[in-house]
Amino acid sequence: MGLCYMILPLLLSMLLQINTDEEYKTYIIHMNNSHKPASFLTNESWHRSILKSLPSPHADQDDSERLLYSYNHVMPGFSARLTPSQLSELEKSPAHVATHPESFGQLYTTHSPKFLESESFSDKGMPQVPERWKGKCENGTAFTSSLCNKKLIGAQSFSKGLKAAGQPILEYDYDSPRDSLGTARGVAPRAHVAMYKVLWSEDTIFSASSDVLAGMDQAIADGVDIISLSIGLQRVPYYEDVIAIALLSAIEKGIVVVCSAGNDGNSNSMNNGAPWITTVGAGTLDRS
Repeated sequence: MGLCYMILPLLLSMLLQINTDEEYKTYIIHMNNSHKPASFLTNESWHRSILKSLPSPHADQDDSERLLYSYNHVMPGFSARLTPSQLSELEKSPAHVATHPESFGQLYTTHSPKFLESESFSDKGMPQVPERWKGKCENGTAFTSSLCNKKLIGAQSFSKGLKAAGQPILEYDYDSPRDSLGTARGVAPRAHVAMYKVLWSEDTIFSASSDVLAGMDQAIADGVDIISLSIGLQRVPYYEDVIAIALLSAIEKGIVVVCSAGNDGNSNSMNNGAPWITTVGAGTLDRS
């Protein structure tokens, strides 16, 4: 009888270890589209099929919840919630190029422009929206598409990666394209502006790389001429830097990309320093 009592705790310990090892985490998966079967009309349908084919450690897991985003422009690939064993199985595929674990970044401005409700977004004297423009203004918390005009021609938000990491959208942060303070200062007074909200709450570092890629992917699809990004992730080699990889794709499509150099780090260091990015830093500061 004593032996049974010894085996039971051992089995429970093994089960707990398996459950811990098989926790879901978010990964950005870079794929080779040349391996996509012709039977799939879209990248997303192919990505969903790949995820559905992976063994699931939880019988009640909804396959549709694994996929966060399919990327069509920043890189061929997708972001998804995977267990270590599922990731290992996926990486055996000849279509797999690289895996990037989810990472988190922060806002890189000293005095951040505040967006979305201001005279700066008046369209008085603005030309018509270009016919080639494919973007949209989405409805959301405290924001409606009617707020867009010939100045603000696009407004979308991306937060699936942040929510998957267990970070809730705070009430004052608005689960929508609206900025938490709802104000703005004009930066490009004669330019059409499209906003892609990928950073949430100014007092936190949380900006998920999967969300940042989704925002840039949508911006490219919408037909922007310039991408301005004041967000930085952890410094890594260029071949591991998903922002650098994504912006190289934008450059190849004729889009000008401008990024901030960052507000921290050692002397003579900067973020977003890939040679194909126009990296901008302040020459002076009005703070101690």
